[in-house]
Amino acid sequence: MPAHLPVPNSFIIREGLAADIPGIMRLKLELAISDGIVFTVRATAADWERDGFGANPRFTVFVAEQAARIIGIAICGDRYFPGWVGPTISLLDLCVEQQHRNRGVGTALLARVAEFAKTRDCVMIELTMRAGNRAGTLYERAGFAEVTEIRNYVIAGDALDRLAAAVPPPVRKAG
Repeated sequence: MPAHLPVPNSFIIREGLAADIPGIMRLKLELAISDGIVFTVRATAADWERDGFGANPRFTVFVAEQAARIIGIAICGDRYFPGWVGPTISLLDLCVEQQHRNRGVGTALLARVAEFAKTRDCVMIELTMRAGNRAGTLYERAGFAEVTEIRNYVIAGDALDRLAAAVPPPVRKAG
């Protein structure tokens, strides 16, 4: 029987573990730097442990691993719409290390998210990305369709602070 030698570009896709947090955090920071939003990445390893791997996880992480190194991540979470049955899976982050791009890692991570969605009886995976993001071609090749009729609004930073400060005080009932 022929011996199977490791292929230099081989990788595995698996569900993330708490032990993967340093690699996940590294790629999350890389993604935030490339998007110019590094100020948003404030979570500590303890936050990742609690929110992703604790008793009530708020998201699921899939990792691409090669030679015991995390080279890619896909982070997704549930989003529920009233009147729909089952969750929609929101792809929150997809990041592959620069030197491993265009080798099938992103596609494999997307396929794992799709498999996860199907096991949850989901009818849709959604994602939001900035216009001009090079990953758009990956998403389109995988079968994602741009929905041009939808506008996505965000508020952050000083604008968020101002809006939050504008809340009127609660009205006290007479009595």
